[in-house]
Amino acid sequence: MSSSQFVRTFGSFDPVQQTWSLTPNQQSLGTGLGYAGVILGLLCGSPLNERLGRKKSLWIQSFIVAVGVTIESTCQTSYAQFIIGKAVVYFGGGIATNVIPAYHGECAPRALRGLMAGTYNAFLMVGGFTAALIVYLCQHIPSDWAWRGVVVAQITIPAIGWLSLPFLPESQNWLISRGRLDEAAATLRRLHGPDFPAETEGSAAADASWAACATDPVNRGRAIICVEAQILQQAQGISFVANYQAVFLQQIGFKEVLLLSVVVYVIGIVANLISMFTTDRVGRRSVLLYAAGLLGVCMLVIGGLTAHGGAGMSYAMQVAMVVMLMLWFFCFQITWGPSPWVLAAEVPPAQVREKMVALTGFAGYGTGLVVVFVNPFTQEAIGGRVAFIYGSLSVLAALFVWFVVPELRQRSLEEIDEMFQERLPTRAFALYVCRVPDEVALEQKAAIECVDDA
Repeated sequence: MSSSQFVRTFGSFDPVQQTWSLTPNQQSLGTGLGYAGVILGLLCGSPLNERLGRKKSLWIQSFIVAVGVTIESTCQTSYAQFIIGKAVVYFGGGIATNVIPAYHGECAPRALRGLMAGTYNAFLMVGGFTAALIVYLCQHIPSDWAWRGVVVAQITIPAIGWLSLPFLPESQNWLISRGRLDEAAATLRRLHGPDFPAETEGSAAADASWAACATDPVNRGRAIICVEAQILQQAQGISFVANYQAVFLQQIGFKEVLLLSVVVYVIGIVANLISMFTTDRVGRRSVLLYAAGLLGVCMLVIGGLTAHGGAGMSYAMQVAMVVMLMLWFFCFQITWGPSPWVLAAEVPPAQVREKMVALTGFAGYGTGLVVVFVNPFTQEAIGGRVAFIYGSLSVLAALFVWFVVPELRQRSLEEIDEMFQERLPTRAFALYVCRVPDEVALEQKAAIECVDDA
């Protein structure tokens, strides 16, 4: 939307402002239908994930993304065709959102689960950076390739999948749930070495229904943690920053919006790299709690600086606003960006893991869908004061973390199951000593040896 050639191709000319622009309706549809595609992909991805496994679901996802890229890249002047192609690409992304957190949670050792789960959000940042960089470098091309180049470049996503998927093992948890014990043992040996440790986190579990996510009180509590974390991740303003920051900066008179978009994503990548190495050391609860406070302060300052629009802002105020925006984005991407995905990887129980991950993604992207549909009209009506809304929601996020989110750092999936079954108070998780970790480990080792002997 920030590419001038894209706006000239699909937008309209305003004779009063003497500029080309997309209408608020076009902005809402162009961004909102993508989120709708993600939600549909999440709903379809759950049965695929359960029936076909993680690898086959990712093969299907890669094919769907390639189809969507083809629809987008062959578009000439039809905005409808473009947003349909975008929705198809995002549909494939929804399937990936269902599969990848579950796959990370099942295959990553507990000491590295935060790092591995954090890679999902990190690669989202890499994709955003690549897109912003291509748009910036192509901005002076006097043709529609100024925007078409970044669309065509999306084909690298399924291409990477096609090249890497043959080398990935299937999830041992999914194989065990399907009775394919020999293959599960082979996966465990591949992931943990020929003498894989006794505390391996693969265990058999019967599939449960969707209703089990809500009717079982323990599952319900776990679902609330995952779902609310995703809702508040989106509600604090990331959809606004990611999708409308260029439009927002143009409204307040900032000139180098494309360059700033590149810088913002560089900051996001650096923050995610830091989070990958701190999440398993510092934990989940404390960083989410303190970060919510800092995010709220940043948004309130941004709202105060931009409350009277671009005409009332000095250059110093513009610089201060950009600094606060960068600080907000850095703080978000080191905390609230990756951490909800870490929770989605480790909190759901095995019996309903695919379904709970789907609910988690549905809640997050559903919130994002509301934001991207409503934000253009709200921003047009109240300008920079829209940041006050997101800042106030960060206060709600801090309260949620304090009362609901437990600390699960360095815990195995079996230990997490035990603590939730004990219905511990939220702040008791960090110091709880599991009763029989050695016995559980020995039972798992015996079970795996039986599989090897079978």
